[in-house]
Amino acid sequence: MNDLELKKSLLSCPGESIQEHIDYIGMSQAELAERLGRSIPKLNELIKGKAPITKETATKLEYVLDVPASFWLNLERTYQDELLEIEKMEHLVEYEEWVSSFPLSKMKSLGLIPKTANKAELASNLLKLFRVASPLQWSAIYYDSSLTFKPGLKHTTEPHAISVWLRYGELQAEKLTINTFDKKKLRSSFSKIQDIAFKHSATWLEELQDLSASFGLAIVYTPSISKTPIYGATRWIKNIRTPLIQLTDLKNDYNAFWFTFYHALGHVLYHGKKDFFLDGIESILPDYEKEEEADSFAYRMLMSDKERNELAKYPDFDKELILKLSKKFKKNPSIVVVQVQRKHNHLNKDSRLNSLKSKIRFKEELF
Repeated sequence: MNDLELKKSLLSCPGESIQEHIDYIGMSQAELAERLGRSIPKLNELIKGKAPITKETATKLEYVLDVPASFWLNLERTYQDELLEIEKMEHLVEYEEWVSSFPLSKMKSLGLIPKTANKAELASNLLKLFRVASPLQWSAIYYDSSLTFKPGLKHTTEPHAISVWLRYGELQAEKLTINTFDKKKLRSSFSKIQDIAFKHSATWLEELQDLSASFGLAIVYTPSISKTPIYGATRWIKNIRTPLIQLTDLKNDYNAFWFTFYHALGHVLYHGKKDFFLDGIESILPDYEKEEEADSFAYRMLMSDKERNELAKYPDFDKELILKLSKKFKKNPSIVVVQVQRKHNHLNKDSRLNSLKSKIRFKEELF
């Protein structure tokens, strides 16, 4: 017997207690109906649980049976609570297929849902996680094109896993203290941002997060989830008052991280608050003009035209030259190497140059 069947078997309506009481004192239903001033059919509905015990009925039962009205009202309240719980469980059982579509093992390891195999309990937790009343509302928000996400995820191969990654980022953002967004202050912080990228200290992720929070930008680092080929996402949260840049460690590459960050920053600076951008999902048709504008911004932030022109003067590169140019440009060696290799394909397998590249991996915890 499962939990739902057990609850149903134990369910007892207040009318059963009324019947037990009149049996004990030797009173028939017909007599009780007469003393209460109700018809026999109406009393029968009450005893079978088809009609609730109202305050008026509870008061009359107190007079006739000498049992406090509060007792009958408490019985009715408990009965209605149990009925509601059973109805909830019946609905949740119907959601099992929806539940199975999510990466449950990963979600459990991240602490997003409890470590249980009970599908009804998982369904309940998923609804609370996504703040939706049913899978129908989840579909309206994430799968279709809604007010929250435009476009929706129905053109992706794994909408459920992607929705988990997005929601995980929102939970991370809730833990941040963010100032009011100030675009002017953001622009004035470009050099500080680039300095963080150049120095690559042991706390560079926290430094970038704190600096961004100071001018009202939320940045979260969300570990990649299987079947979610995403590098980043950009959207406005908190009733479109706060821009959120959500980054992943999918490529495990320092240069890719900064390009994705600057690309997302371009969306924040140049595009609308109601826009929603996912970086890395080809099946969602992008707004090419906006994507190109964001790419162009990221390209400039990684390295200036003047610096690229100087790189173009060298016919070949070694580790020492990369380090020299890195120091001169104040650009991290990892970024310089990648920019060089894109122009000189034969250097892609150069082990000495590749040793200068930095890798990243996010912790699987809510920042």
